Amino acid sequence: MTKKPLVVAMAMVFSTAAYAQPTKAVTEFDEVLVTATRISEKSSDTSRSVTVVTEEKMQESQPASVADALKNEANVTVTNGPRASSQGVEIRGLSGQRVLQTIDGARQNTNSGHRGTFLMDPELLSSIEVVRGPASSLWGSGAIGGVVAQNTKSAQDFLEQDDTFGGYVKQGFETNGDKIKTSATVYGLADQIDWLLSGSYHDSNNINIGNDQALQNSASEASSGLAKLGWEPDDDQRLQFSARFSDTDELVPSNPSTNVGSSVPLVQRNTKDNNVTLDYHLNPADNALLNLNATLYWNHTDYDEDRITKNQIDSTQFETLGFGLNNSSTFANTMLTYGIDGYKDSINTVRDDRGQIGERPDNIDGETTVWGAFTKADIALTDTLALDAAVRYDTYQNDSNTLDLSSDDNAFTPSIGLVWKTMPWLTLSARYDEAFRAPSLEEMYSTGSHYCIPSIPGFLPNGLCNTFEINPDLQAEKAQNKEVKADLRFTDLAGDDELALSLSVFRNDVDDFIEQSVSNPLYGIAGLEQTTSWNNVNEAKLTGFELTTRYRYQQTRVLFNYGQTEGKDGTTDEYLSGIPAKKYGVDLSQVIMDGDMKLGTRFTYVSDQDQLPADNLNQYDSYKLWDVYAAWEPAMGTFEGVRVDFAIENIGDEEYRQAWQTLYSQGRNFKLSARYAF
Repeated sequence: MTKKPLVVAMAMVFSTAAYAQPTKAVTEFDEVLVTATRISEKSSDTSRSVTVVTEEKMQESQPASVADALKNEANVTVTNGPRASSQGVEIRGLSGQRVLQTIDGARQNTNSGHRGTFLMDPELLSSIEVVRGPASSLWGSGAIGGVVAQNTKSAQDFLEQDDTFGGYVKQGFETNGDKIKTSATVYGLADQIDWLLSGSYHDSNNINIGNDQALQNSASEASSGLAKLGWEPDDDQRLQFSARFSDTDELVPSNPSTNVGSSVPLVQRNTKDNNVTLDYHLNPADNALLNLNATLYWNHTDYDEDRITKNQIDSTQFETLGFGLNNSSTFANTMLTYGIDGYKDSINTVRDDRGQIGERPDNIDGETTVWGAFTKADIALTDTLALDAAVRYDTYQNDSNTLDLSSDDNAFTPSIGLVWKTMPWLTLSARYDEAFRAPSLEEMYSTGSHYCIPSIPGFLPNGLCNTFEINPDLQAEKAQNKEVKADLRFTDLAGDDELALSLSVFRNDVDDFIEQSVSNPLYGIAGLEQTTSWNNVNEAKLTGFELTTRYRYQQTRVLFNYGQTEGKDGTTDEYLSGIPAKKYGVDLSQVIMDGDMKLGTRFTYVSDQDQLPADNLNQYDSYKLWDVYAAWEPAMGTFEGVRVDFAIENIGDEEYRQAWQTLYSQGRNFKLSARYAF
């Protein structure tokens, strides 16, 4: 008999609670959220399932991408293979446009084909926050799987009392791919103005997958930069300007998650990403009704591609102009957060068909315009019971200038959560969220040829081209998520120690899945489909849970997490493709030398993925990964200001492939970085 996730999960919580004794609150394991839930709150106080990856964690792991920085979190998976520039984030079985990405509160809406969209260098980030589960009542379209909120570094993160200037230089090296990475940051404070300049550069050769096998066309070269300027005319307000860029050059398959093939040409791709954000914050200490945040932002992403084997030059440009305005007002036992926001996405593509006239996708020129308004109430019903309720309304319109067509729709997304502090050591919560994802211009209005099959004498003398069909009636994806969560916190169980356990159980029903499908096979022969379109197909049932346990005894720390998601078709009850396998993780670390050095080891086990659709003949085997890491940062003395991080990932050089991925993942890798702060 197979036990349901809900039964197993709740049994674990209450068996733990049965032996618990009331103790004082723990502090080290309470991360503070900054942007992902629209208000600043402790993770143990929210009814949402959240995780925070700090700068300290990123320094220890030295991640190659934002997705790589999240790979050890429960129910979070890296997608699109080992090439860092194309990696994406999957949360609870949902990825791509179903996971909303923000940077300093500004939406990142770029999405096109197989091109990478997580373009931020982790070296420029102070933290990454992940909200698991739908969050459209806060953020609007796209957040049906969750939110990845990236927060960039600021002078305020580094400046201590009486500091007016500082910075650091950092040099890193990795053996896998002979990667060299250089970065530097300087910051300062002059009267009421603080500023920061940060930049990084890396150059790497082809990486190796397990057993020392090279992955061809995986080398890359990239640079990135960040500039921030903040002005605080008084204690009540702050105005901040920030600008950032990234520039990546690489020779990769047109679909970087696979290898070069007959329908996957080799391309020289240059990706430029630019952003400008202006933020204003007003929070008078003597006015409980005013806590205002205003944001104006501009994003521009440009993919230039030279299809070197085809002698064709392609271009894809995305631009977003957006704003957000919200305020929080406190009335007795209620905090009311409300606001409006909007953005306009523009896409312009050029698909060169030299030598392949009529065999390439048509150019796209269009805009998506979205307006939204939301309100969220956080109500302390009693000393131990709190309610948060939110509702949002969005209206959106897609305009194809190429076809002179347009479509519009609207969405109403409510949510409600209840938090009950049953004991000083136990907090229970339950919530319900609705969410949606509006269809993109590419999904609705793509035309031209998707791919072509060469001439086959005697059978297909003229070959065959599969062409795109528009679908102006495409409906938005919709999600309804039910979730319960338990947080247990203890101290002094065995002296100087802390224990934190967090468990979330969820059921996310997603209707009107948008999927690309090929159809209308010539002579009824599979493989000779003549059309491609995006259609509303599956009704998905996503069920699962994640468990995170952290324990500290003096300077020894142990972290254990586990995540599983089961995905089934809501109509046929058949397993869905694309759902990640169960993942277990253990991280053990010890601080020595009076806190100057930290030694750690990490073990990850991913089980077989045998929950496959009936027509899927692939096999996705289990695998084990073992890493070690060390950090040395003297607090005083001759080497004060120096930090050295060393790590070995995949010590066993395991040759492994994640479920649903085409490529095998990166093999053994030695990482070393040295930083000097002044």
